[in-house]
Amino acid sequence: MTASAPTPGTAEIATASRSRHPPVPLSIVAAGVLFGLVCGAFEITNTSIGWHIAAGRWMLEHREVLDHDPFSFTSGGVEWIDHEWLFQIIVAGLFDLGGAPLLVAMRMLLVAVLMILLIRISVSSGLDPPVALVLAALCVIGARPRFFLRPELVTLVLLPLAVWLFSDRDGRRWWPLSLVAVIALGVNLHGAILVAPILISVWFAGEVTGQVLDHNLDRGRLLSGAVGVIVAAAAPLLNPHGASIWTVPFKLTEMVRLPHIPNPEWISPTPSDAPALYLAMLVALVALGLGSRTPQHWFASAATAALALKHIRNIGLFFVLLPLSVAPALARWPAWTTKPHGGTSRRRLRSTLCLLLIATLAFAAALRPWPRAGFGFADRWYPQRALEFMADNDLRRGRLYNDVRFGGWLTLQGSPGTQIFIDDRNEIHEPLLKEIWEIFSRSDVAAWEALLSRWQIDTVLLRYHEPLRVATPAGEDLGRRGFSTLWFPTERWATVYWDDVAIVLVRRSSVPESFLAEREYRHLNPDDLEHMVLALNSDLELRRAVATELQQ
Repeated sequence: MTASAPTPGTAEIATASRSRHPPVPLSIVAAGVLFGLVCGAFEITNTSIGWHIAAGRWMLEHREVLDHDPFSFTSGGVEWIDHEWLFQIIVAGLFDLGGAPLLVAMRMLLVAVLMILLIRISVSSGLDPPVALVLAALCVIGARPRFFLRPELVTLVLLPLAVWLFSDRDGRRWWPLSLVAVIALGVNLHGAILVAPILISVWFAGEVTGQVLDHNLDRGRLLSGAVGVIVAAAAPLLNPHGASIWTVPFKLTEMVRLPHIPNPEWISPTPSDAPALYLAMLVALVALGLGSRTPQHWFASAATAALALKHIRNIGLFFVLLPLSVAPALARWPAWTTKPHGGTSRRRLRSTLCLLLIATLAFAAALRPWPRAGFGFADRWYPQRALEFMADNDLRRGRLYNDVRFGGWLTLQGSPGTQIFIDDRNEIHEPLLKEIWEIFSRSDVAAWEALLSRWQIDTVLLRYHEPLRVATPAGEDLGRRGFSTLWFPTERWATVYWDDVAIVLVRRSSVPESFLAEREYRHLNPDDLEHMVLALNSDLELRRAVATELQQ
């Protein structure tokens, strides 16, 4: 009769857990927190924050989750699966409590939490804490261009946490409940958490592959892995929209492939677009090739790299998930493990050098021209001065045509009940975007004017566009002209305000002549500078007229 192995007691399990999760020195924790706070302390620049806050206010007022669009008069109140409702309620409450500084403080806190999470993952993988600190800092720097104040920021914290809970599940009694809680929370904050079940399945496939290749099937771990995959797939159902939440990302992915919905976040990044991404993928490949024979590390790294190469918006996910696969490979190098060779003086030197390195990285991040360090809204990103001009001159009483980038800010700044023309929610405005794209592709000025008349547009708020190549219906090349020159011709529209961010035009027939006489820029068009420079070089009278208007 063969004796069975003794069941480990509580003390043994606790000892094993401590060996897998060695403590992180307080100095490393403090450095990680400070680094995260610095990397999160920059001005708000994303276009969607306005309608996120407005949506949260609407839900707090009505005590229900939004299921339609109340913000744009062109959508007709179309059905809207608002899968980011919880994030919107949070930012609305914070903004009304403390304004933009409190929103920036929320981002700083989230980035600090991300730093500690990545350090914890790396140390648990066997890296020496100072080395783990540097790896986490480099990953945060790589993901920083995606730290917009929008729901994606929360996913960048919750997604690596979910995958880590699954990968490090041995010895954790309540890990399935923790996994459910993280994914269920995430799916009500941002739809991108739906990537978690996919990545967990990929990781589990790597585990199964490894066991098959080693001819050593661990039925207990296989069973727990299968449970984790099922739990991860079921957890997203814990949301107000039920199973329909799964359709949202697929609809958006299909939609952005349409020619009339251009979105730079959904294009594939080239090496010139994202050099840090390509460098990091190369480093990860070398590290895995030299230090890992574990299939799940290769599978996870390949899956996250594929996501990042597919869409620019996924670059942040690649960097925050990188330590899960790369840290164990780096830990195979003796000098970088939790018990490195060398005396105490050498370890102190290594710690000092690592701290100096991340201090340098934090200093460089704080001094970058963009995003600029600060606690408010970027003044060159939002048309606040233009809106104040419009309010002072009673130009917001009717329907307004606004550039898509300004829609969110208009929704936030508008009075209750005020609706906008369009914002950056592609799923809401797809029919309108298609109509506009068809008009622009034909250069059909008459159809454009008919669209503006149909929606009773008398005031226009534009951003600056790259000049367009313009031709007459007969094919005569008129050169590169500003957007407003073609689509808002001066015989019907007058420029009455401009600054570094926006231009305001009004329909001539909608305002008194006295207003135009006082406010109109008849000669100066800041949206058509290339053409104006050519004209100014040959027309002295025009130069004098423009100089007068510049003084205005």
